[in-house]
Amino acid sequence: MHTLLLLAALGNQLTFDTQQQGNTWTIVPVATLTQDCQCRVKLTALSSGISGQSNSSQSNRVLIKANEPTTLSRMSLTLSPGDTVTISVTVTDGKDIHLEKQWASPGHV
Repeated sequence: MHTLLLLAALGNQLTFDTQQQGNTWTIVPVATLTQDCQCRVKLTALSSGISGQSNSSQSNRVLIKANEPTTLSRMSLTLSPGDTVTISVTVTDGKDIHLEKQWASPGHV
């Protein structure tokens, strides 16, 4: 039984599709799970730059179908030189599934 849970966990993925056009970035978190899930998704964005810091978050429930890549959000950010952004995404069903992943803007230390 533990082997099945381990294999299922290894098959679950949380990725970021990113595109850059000039200083504008589009970040799209995508979840692919091995089983259907009515999951809670939490997204947090932490940014800092010359004009200060910002921290925002949102959460909601999303139905993710097994083996179907599911777009969780779409964010467009315009970054000036010296700006840094970290996007954190958590997907969980509160039991067996718990995925976390971060995306950091280039140059972010």
